[in-house]
Amino acid sequence: METRLETLEYLVMRQAIEALNADFCYYLDGNMIEELVGLFTEDACYSHGLRSSSGRDEIRQLFVNRVMAGARTSRHMQTGLRITLLDPRKARGQSVCLTFAGDGPPPVSPATPFLVADFIDEYQYGMDGKWRIRKRHIERIFTASDNKGPVGQAPS
Repeated sequence: METRLETLEYLVMRQAIEALNADFCYYLDGNMIEELVGLFTEDACYSHGLRSSSGRDEIRQLFVNRVMAGARTSRHMQTGLRITLLDPRKARGQSVCLTFAGDGPPPVSPATPFLVADFIDEYQYGMDGKWRIRKRHIERIFTASDNKGPVGQAPS
């Protein structure tokens, strides 16, 4: 059931969740692990394909492993955010993320999309006044021919 807010409250909530998603892409592309992990709740679940991480420690380890795998350049562009407010402290969201990625430092050539995916999210408003990701599932929609699956997923 969707909750209604006054227009100003809704705009403030929406802007905060849009900023949360923008920060996710920026921190991920910049390998800013602690900042990235701080965007998730303590009990968050982050999944992509068969790969799933639960809690900040597992999520942190996933991103540490991503950085340790070697130089990688990526840019994630997220758009089309749709939000359903469940109550004043919980919301669901869905958006589309376009990713360009390649091994090595920039510039990477050719500039071919690596992945188009849906982000299917649950957000939680914390006691500290910040919205965080409680659950994010990445559903692959289009993939480049050389895209072997999410980083950290064992080959099938």
